[in-house]
Amino acid sequence: MVVPQQAPDYPWAIYLASSVDHRFRLLAFDFDSSRLGAGQARSDSDRFAAHLDNLGVHYLRAHSGPAGGQHIWLRLSEGGADSADVRELARVLKQHYATFDRSPLENPGSGVVRPPGAPHRNGGRSVPHLAGVELHQALNRVSRGTTPEVVTWLLARHPHTPPISRPTAVISAAVRATPIRIGDPETNPHLDRPRRLLSAATQELLATAPGKRADRSAITHSIFLGMACAGHTLSDARTAAASAPGLVRLREDRDNGRDDVARQWGRALQRAATFSYLPDRTLPQEPLDEDLDTIERALTVHATRFAQPGGESDERILYALISFARTARTRTLDIDCRRLAQRAGLAASTISRRLRVLAQTGWVTQTSAAAGTRAASWTLNLPPAGWEDAAATQGNPPPLTEPGLTVLAHHTHDLWSPRPGLGAAAARIHWALLVGAQTIQQVTSATGYSSLTVKKTLRRFSRLQLIGSGSRVVDTALGRLHGAAKELGLAEVSASRRERHIIDRELFGWWNDELAWRRRKGKKRGPKRNVEIATTLALPIDGPARIKYGRFPTKSSGRADYRTAREIVRSCLAPAEGAVA
Repeated sequence: MVVPQQAPDYPWAIYLASSVDHRFRLLAFDFDSSRLGAGQARSDSDRFAAHLDNLGVHYLRAHSGPAGGQHIWLRLSEGGADSADVRELARVLKQHYATFDRSPLENPGSGVVRPPGAPHRNGGRSVPHLAGVELHQALNRVSRGTTPEVVTWLLARHPHTPPISRPTAVISAAVRATPIRIGDPETNPHLDRPRRLLSAATQELLATAPGKRADRSAITHSIFLGMACAGHTLSDARTAAASAPGLVRLREDRDNGRDDVARQWGRALQRAATFSYLPDRTLPQEPLDEDLDTIERALTVHATRFAQPGGESDERILYALISFARTARTRTLDIDCRRLAQRAGLAASTISRRLRVLAQTGWVTQTSAAAGTRAASWTLNLPPAGWEDAAATQGNPPPLTEPGLTVLAHHTHDLWSPRPGLGAAAARIHWALLVGAQTIQQVTSATGYSSLTVKKTLRRFSRLQLIGSGSRVVDTALGRLHGAAKELGLAEVSASRRERHIIDRELFGWWNDELAWRRRKGKKRGPKRNVEIATTLALPIDGPARIKYGRFPTKSSGRADYRTAREIVRSCLAPAEGAVA
């Protein structure tokens, strides 16, 4: 590849991983301001930079564009870091920083980030925090490289829970042993399967121009993926890219001198050929997927039954369990209340209380109780008797044009938190509008709420500009939700909840370590209690909680002092801001 002598004057980016071995030579930590604003992005990046300072790691910070996003760059030495380790770090950091964009670090083959100096598509450029001599000194320090062990160090500095693993048997069942053959690979590549019409979702994405804040790269990939699964060819993709509103990103690249259709088509084609869950009329659907579809269909058909006290929480919990089950490939899940609370956008205490209600009504069954550090095991059951009503008329909602806006992603938005948020009932009413309800009567029929409740909620929507003149507002749905949440001061609700859950988990582990130490026979030895230890000790490796935080604090009466312990853990998770580069 020939490197140009002068950087282009249009938006460009660089790959973080090698195209040969897919090992990361660069790490770019992107804190995005599009959802929670520039202030939260700066706060998150400051906290992360402070961890790097405490570890003695050299880095470069930059303002990513005109909206106030932040980038933190590291160069790795010694052959770079393994892509699986970097992907795990990205997953963990998302638990701690609400504005962190994990996608560049999860895709070693295509993960790119705009470097300092590169133009932004909305105007402005990526500009380093430093200038002059200080900038040159920072660049010299960063260019020496950091050991790839920094990935392990950062994992140790950010307490986390492991992902729900997929059993080996179902992993082998989910991935094709032999990928579908790609026909005519040199001139007009396509899957070797009968050509058929595009799905309704793909047709809608093709016919709809992306909104200003939409991820146009993701939309392009989704469209090509749908076309590839339907047996279409590269020639079909080029024809669609020439005029389809949903593929405007490819026409912009072409106008800037880069024809990216073949590369994007190749990516989609390889993915479509590999994974069995993609549409294939020749293969039967897996029983698990059929069961989960049946449960989700029951939730949609009988949505009005959740219009009662606690019903909105029950609905969210069931949708969250379905999403976990699709990932883990099993309806029996070992999951703690806090992890489920983060997925459902609820408090852990609410999860604990409503799970018992769902067990009484037959939706879930507790197969084993929690014991020590092991979470309880829950089985997601098929719909209870009376919920599969063949005469029901509502059916599944139509697909949305905005990628990523599923019912769970919508309902867990910060805007729908309790006061001063709009509440869970408002979330269900807004969703009914998004999926096609146009009149008060239709919203009432879809949600089960009274016309008085619907009218009152619609007035609040109007004041917050959540509904437009059209019958559907999906084109700008996420943007309007973000704007309304910011207006009501709700931009950090999810981030605060996530932080509380992480701290609670650390406190639980710390107290268990303390109990084990107290019960041990013989003379007790261990670190003294020191409230400053959390901010002065920068462990580059993981270790027992009692080593990280010292002895568990107690009151004068000898009882555990959880308030002080919580502050110690909080100060360790959010070290003092001291980033200078």
